[in-house]
Parts: sequence; C-alpha cells; structure tokens
Amino acid sequence: MTLFVLGTIIFFGVHFLPSTPLKSVMIDRLGEMGFKGLFSLCAALGLGLLIYGFSLTTFQPLFDPFVWGRSAAILIMPVAIILICAAQMPNNLKNFVRHPMLAGLILWGLSHMVANGDLASTILFSSFVLFSIINILLVNARNAYVAPAPVSKFWDLGVVVIGLLLYVVLFQFHGLFSGIPLK
Repeated sequence: MTLFVLGTIIFFGVHFLPSTPLKSVMIDRLGEMGFKGLFSLCAALGLGLLIYGFSLTTFQPLFDPFVWGRSAAILIMPVAIILICAAQMPNNLKNFVRHPMLAGLILWGLSHMVANGDLASTILFSSFVLFSIINILLVNARNAYVAPAPVSKFWDLGVVVIGLLLYVVLFQFHGLFSGIPLK
C-alpha cells in the first residue's frame, strides 16, 4: 500500500503544478523544455508507482458496493469518455462544459467508486475526483472563461463516435488492464 499511496501523491502533486503560480517560477528557472521534461519524468514515476503499488495491494473491503453501482458505471462511462475525448479535440461541447477532461474524470471516478468497495479502489478513484474538483476551482479562480469559437458539427459527431468506440474497446479489454472483466 505504501508504494501505491506514494505514487498517488507524486502523480497528483505533479499534476497540480500547472494550476499554480509555481509553474511559471519553474519555467523561469528550468526553461519550458526543462519544465516539461521534469514534469513528464515525475508524472511517469508517480503513475508507475501508482500502478505497481495498486497491483500489490490486497483486497481490503471498505464498504459494500451499491447494488446498482456496476450498472451505473456501465451507463455513465460512455459520457465520461466522450467528455475526455472532447478535451482533446475541437468541438462545441466546450461551450457548455468548461473543463471536459476534469468533468469526465469526475464521472469516471464517481461511477467506479459506487461499483467497488475496497480500500485501494476508493483511494484511487476518490483521488481522481478530488484532484479534478480542486483543479476546476483553481483554474476558474485564476482566469475568466473564454468560450472557444464554434466549429463544424462534424467535430461534435467525431467526438461522440471516437468516445463511443473507445468505450467499446475499454469495455471489451477492461479485464486485461484492470483484472476485473466486465463480460
């Protein structure tokens, strides 16, 4: 559990940097490429420790998963993945959801929290939810929202199609990368 918690702290600690004034201080000292390199190295280290540490954890029940939790996760995840895809592509959804990546991570984390009941899963998913909420608050406090320029509806369709295709792939191979098959 120690490696898992350490990885979680490193991974999310590094990901908070871009939302704080410390980022500009580090860029001044290290340069843009130096900052990106150090950021990437620390993020990869944190993610590696998080994944490896999670794989070593033993199942420790914390609460009984909600009876409807698995069904809720299966229904919510397509929306979460579409939002995550929307953060990476031009689309009009960004005119309604200011932080699609973070909103998608909140839905992903909450839907998985109600479907699992063990300590390690709760730490993992609640960390993503808490990180996303805090990051939204930090970014919103820092700058006023400027809506992106409208784009063709084909981009919106592309976001939905890619999101749904990614959902199908993740659903099919969930057991391979998480150890918990969904079929």
